[in-house]
Amino acid sequence: MTSLVVFGAGGRAGRRITAAARDRGLRVTPVVRDPARHPDVAGAVAGDVTDADAVAAVAAGHDVAVSAVYTADIDPTDLYGAGTRSLLDGLTRAGTKRLLVVGLATTLDGPDGVKLYEAASFPDAYRPFSLGRVAELSALREGSLDWVVFTPTMELVDTPGTGAYEVTTDGRVAEGTTTYADLATAILDEVTSPAHHRTQLTIRTRTTP
Repeated sequence: MTSLVVFGAGGRAGRRITAAARDRGLRVTPVVRDPARHPDVAGAVAGDVTDADAVAAVAAGHDVAVSAVYTADIDPTDLYGAGTRSLLDGLTRAGTKRLLVVGLATTLDGPDGVKLYEAASFPDAYRPFSLGRVAELSALREGSLDWVVFTPTMELVDTPGTGAYEVTTDGRVAEGTTTYADLATAILDEVTSPAHHRTQLTIRTRTTP
């Protein structure tokens, strides 16, 4: 049985991924920084992606790791830049072979070929978070672990999924919406049937069969 460890299991994406993995009969360990704050996440264990030793401890014995981390109380560059390097270090020590990451749409190219976060119209207040996610991508590319980033559209919504999704690999933001449910489906399909390696994907919910 494939086993996965989900970092950031207390957030919306992490909860969806954890629940959907259990529905598929996968062995899953949800990881949060403080399990006492997430009593509704069954089986949650304490762990922090910025602590390589903690990562190695909770990831041991798992085939795949998923990162869906977010917190407002850590600088984005520290969380996603240095934090990703710590995450990769811990996973390597644990023997976990793959890392699947929930990405951010603003790191993709817009229709004009310019990264969305670099556009003149992009709000300055949001740029530091995007730069943190850019640092995350750089850390992934510099590391040796196999990884895939699953990037939703600009409209990531918590509505029922359709059960179908489209994948693009051209690095451009896609029109339309992505549901958390369909994003989780795409990630878990990659867990059980690996088809991509060391690349950033865009995931869009398919609204028609």
